[in-house]
Amino acid sequence: MNTNLIVLSPTTLPEAPPLEYLEAAAAAGYDGVGLRLARSPLFPFHPVVGNAVLIREMKRALASSGLAVLDILSFYLQPATDVDSFAASLELGAELGARYALVAGDDEDGARLRDNLGRFCDVAGRFGLAAAVEFAVIRPLATLSRTLRLLSETGRKNAVVCLDPLNFVRSGGSAALLRGLDPRLFPYAQISDGVLGPGEGMLPLRDILDALPAGL
Repeated sequence: MNTNLIVLSPTTLPEAPPLEYLEAAAAAGYDGVGLRLARSPLFPFHPVVGNAVLIREMKRALASSGLAVLDILSFYLQPATDVDSFAASLELGAELGARYALVAGDDEDGARLRDNLGRFCDVAGRFGLAAAVEFAVIRPLATLSRTLRLLSETGRKNAVVCLDPLNFVRSGGSAALLRGLDPRLFPYAQISDGVLGPGEGMLPLRDILDALPAGL
C-alpha cells in the first residue's frame, strides 16, 4: 500500500487567496497542502496571521476536506532578519497542523546564517516544528553539500532538508549524490520537473526520487 502523501504547494497557485487555494487542492484530490504564512520575495502574499475570521474558515475548510497541512512557507533568513518575528506564523502553522517550516538561506555571511538557522530551529521547536531547509541556485545557500554542512554546523535535531529536484540538478546534483545520506534529513521532497508535469520535463526525476528514502 502506498502511504506517500501528495501535497500541493502554494507556489503552484501563487495568486489564489487561502480559501480558494484550499478549495482547489481538495477538488484536485490532493492529500494535503503547504500554506504561505510568511511573506516571500517575488510571490503574492495574503496575510493570515491575526485574521481570526479567516483562520476559523481555513480550519473549517481543512476539517471538511480532510486535507492535512504538511509545511508552512517561506521563512527567508536574510542579513536583517529578526528570527523572533516569525514566531506568530510558526505558532499558527502548528495550530493548523503543520510539521515543517520551509527555510531559505538568503545570506552570504555563513556564520550569521548558521546562527540565525539555529535560532529559527529553537523558535520553531517551541511549537513542535522542524526547519526544512531548501537550497536554490538563485540564493547564497545554493547546493546540497553546503546545506548539509550548514545543518551539521547548526547542530539542531529539528533541522532537515527539503529537496527541490530542479534546483538540485541546476546546482550540479545527481541521484548518486543522494544515496547513503542520512534518511532522517529527508522527510519529504518536492516533485518538480521545471514548468512541465512530472516526467514530462528534462530532469531525471524518477532517478532522484528513487534515490531518496522510501516512504517520504
